[in-house]
Amino acid sequence: MNVLHLDEQRGWRGGEQQASYLIRGLAQRGHTQFIAGRKGESFLERDHGAPDISKFALPFANEADIYTAWRLAGIVRKHDIDIIHAHTSHAHAMAVLTRKFADRGKVVVSRRVDFPPRANAFTRWKYRAADAVIAISDAIADVLRAYGVDNSRIHVVHSGIDPTRVDAVAIDRSVIHIPDDAPLFGNVAALVGHKDHATLMRAFRHVVDVLPEAWLVVAGEGKLRADIETLIRELNLGEHVQLLGQRDDVPSLLHALDVFVMSSKEEGLGTSVLDAMAARVPVVSTDGGGLPEMVQHEETGLIGPVGDEKQLAENMLRMWRDRALAARVVESAHELLLTKFTADAMTEGNLRVYERVIAG
Repeated sequence: MNVLHLDEQRGWRGGEQQASYLIRGLAQRGHTQFIAGRKGESFLERDHGAPDISKFALPFANEADIYTAWRLAGIVRKHDIDIIHAHTSHAHAMAVLTRKFADRGKVVVSRRVDFPPRANAFTRWKYRAADAVIAISDAIADVLRAYGVDNSRIHVVHSGIDPTRVDAVAIDRSVIHIPDDAPLFGNVAALVGHKDHATLMRAFRHVVDVLPEAWLVVAGEGKLRADIETLIRELNLGEHVQLLGQRDDVPSLLHALDVFVMSSKEEGLGTSVLDAMAARVPVVSTDGGGLPEMVQHEETGLIGPVGDEKQLAENMLRMWRDRALAARVVESAHELLLTKFTADAMTEGNLRVYERVIAG
């Protein structure tokens, strides 16, 4: 099977990591991989752990970039592409236009966010034109059905991780200026609105009021950094919170945590939670988007309502105090991860979708 992957994003986030796992997994299973993206960006530059990938640098100027779609159509015809897999919203439009120009190939789209697509004619057209839409959680599948996507074209394939990715030695806490004996809570997420770091900070204020020696570290960068720094000052948390920025040592950081916290109000699935589970760090989470599909209350973690700072704080304190609970949930979470949320399971799920759309 010949598969062309499209991703025009700048930088590297969860969606690009999932696409990379898929590319590697498909290559290992003997399928020929082609990728197209913006010149100089991570998606195009990385080797994805697979040899002999054909790469194409194209402008991807906008959703209706006719030049890029025409060039992609030539690639589809020349290389007998069977599947055009779009990994982003803009790539979705490119894939549909490409198939129209090439007059061959099946369009598969990954949907990774749990808010509705735009309610305009162009967006509705591109969803009608896709042969299959892969939702990375049941929550996203529900959103797509409500939007009007035909249920026969929606397929749930959960995101997955390579559990060995987090095999690491814990970071020396002195490197991040945190005492060895301090209760350490952590979050790994881009500093953007739907991750709701504001609720996390307000919850942590309640935690510090009860547990004054506690610390919180946040790994990630984003446009809301200045706003979050202002809130930290307003809450007098400057001596308890560190914004670590983008980190290359997240696996080592995870192993240094006592509790991992996810505060998102919207979340397609949330693979940083899976990373924490792989590292056997107990998880406290909100119930945003697909998070409850991983974090089952008192089974694989503790979970509470979106935006409820007091409940989030209560769950953080409970997980810290109840070490028997923490020990139990990390083992259950690890078992769930290996059963349902691995990169191999995700690859097999995508392959089943490919085979179904090719068979018609």
